Amino acid sequence: MMDMKQNPNPIAGKHLALVRRTHGIDPALIQPQAGQLYHLSGPGRSGKSMRCVAEHWVAHALVQGRTVHWVDGACRIDPARFIPLLEAMGAEVEPCLARLYLSRGFTLHQLDRQLERLPDELAITRSPMVVVDGLLAMHSDDAVSSLESRTLLRRHTNILRHLAHQHHTAVVAITGLDHGPSDLTRHVRYLRRHSQNHLEGTWRGRRRQRLLHVVHRRSGIQGTWQPFQRDPQTAFLLPKRRLNPQEVASSAGVLALHHTES
Repeated sequence: MMDMKQNPNPIAGKHLALVRRTHGIDPALIQPQAGQLYHLSGPGRSGKSMRCVAEHWVAHALVQGRTVHWVDGACRIDPARFIPLLEAMGAEVEPCLARLYLSRGFTLHQLDRQLERLPDELAITRSPMVVVDGLLAMHSDDAVSSLESRTLLRRHTNILRHLAHQHHTAVVAITGLDHGPSDLTRHVRYLRRHSQNHLEGTWRGRRRQRLLHVVHRRSGIQGTWQPFQRDPQTAFLLPKRRLNPQEVASSAGVLALHHTES
């Protein structure tokens, strides 16, 4: 189990605008465990809404000085999204991002090659976490038949399960919900059956005030995903200063204009 506690760096205490979560689900209760395949599913294209959960886990691993492999199967990775998380934890951004190994697949066969070489890469890096974002995104390609899609899904699932067991690492796979087309629905359910952990997210509330509600199927834990909470009262907190106009002169000086006599 990965340590999800806050980094005791004193620099993090200076960030008054970003304070520890006061309500919602505790991220430490649903964190990934070594040797297991963790399935994240949620709304949005290929489970886009659940990416923030995986990013939170990855940021904690990077702060602890560990390397993380992120395989992007949906062409949407943006390393800049980790910067606010790393800064909030009081970590140096550049050294942390240097330990994040990114790879992107533009086709299903490219993704297949990336997953195939992961065991060799982990033999070198000994990374405790691997994230595969958008595992099923390329399965909807018209150039991929249903038979080939099912065959590759079984192959990829076996690779990820073997990777978690053989290298004792936590493998996180992100997909959409099982409410889409029939083929993708069966794929999501197949991956869920072969995963040791599963976390499902849904949106609750109005569009501008909606929150991500997650349910951990294995333990029954559920709640709002709010690992951090922004306090609008301290976002722009200025120190209190008393100004007596009679005792303190104005800081604006007067520039005398000298006119030469003609």
